[in-house]
Amino acid sequence: MNELTPITQAEISKMGDISEVKHIKDMAEAAEAFYKAQDAMLEASKAQEIKLRAIRQAGIILLPTAQGGMTPREERKRTDLSGPTRLAQLLDEAGISDTTGGIWQKVARVPVDKFESYLAEADYYQDEITIAGLLRFAGTWYGRSDRGEWETPQWLFDILNAEFHFTVDVCALPDNTKCPVYFTPDDDGLEQEWNGTCWMNPPYGREIKVWMEKARQSAENGATVVCLVPARPDTEWWWENCIRHEIRFIRGRLQWPDSDTASPFPSAVVIMRPDEQEKSVWWDVQGKASVR
Repeated sequence: MNELTPITQAEISKMGDISEVKHIKDMAEAAEAFYKAQDAMLEASKAQEIKLRAIRQAGIILLPTAQGGMTPREERKRTDLSGPTRLAQLLDEAGISDTTGGIWQKVARVPVDKFESYLAEADYYQDEITIAGLLRFAGTWYGRSDRGEWETPQWLFDILNAEFHFTVDVCALPDNTKCPVYFTPDDDGLEQEWNGTCWMNPPYGREIKVWMEKARQSAENGATVVCLVPARPDTEWWWENCIRHEIRFIRGRLQWPDSDTASPFPSAVVIMRPDEQEKSVWWDVQGKASVR
């Protein structure tokens, strides 16, 4: 375990030997299993990050050796190549299967900003860091705006609007707003006063905490704010802002407009009203009940 600790992102990114990178990946994988067995999830998460970074670097090494961007399996099927390709040689020398090599190439093709954003969000939400999670995140990211908003499915908004009759969309883009009155990024909804009945589908990620705080404070000041957010009761922003209010969970994963990909997380609608009378009950891990 001690050999793994000093490895940094910069050191991994400089590696050009596939076997060396695979060795780091294997060590991180072993560390991950060890820490999980010890229930040391913070250390396990760090090992997961090192493992994924090593896999990405391995994929980067493999990509230039592929003919026309083909996967290892596709390349081996070609009949117009004389002798083993450099890609095949690298895989054989490192003891990596064609399938694994192809997956690592997919990881390498994820743009670096998307890769780093996935790691940041996984850290924020305390999610497990996996190849599948990265590829799912990258696949859905391309359907998002630069600020990370997910457009509200129209059917869901219509149901809620029929009940609440929204007067303002406090966090919108001009091409996806749901209300005639709305605040865009240029307006900076966080700096505006929220009145009446507000609809909010906030940016997801690290920004969500400040938006939920603004929604809670606005409800305390007399507004009604209906929020579409990830159902994340394992996070502090959820407990600090949502637990005292009405929560409606959405069964299954939302399908975002103009996208073939479902949301990578469950969703909920949190309804914040003035003088909230909803009662919430929960237990801590020692079994102590709390009521608000």
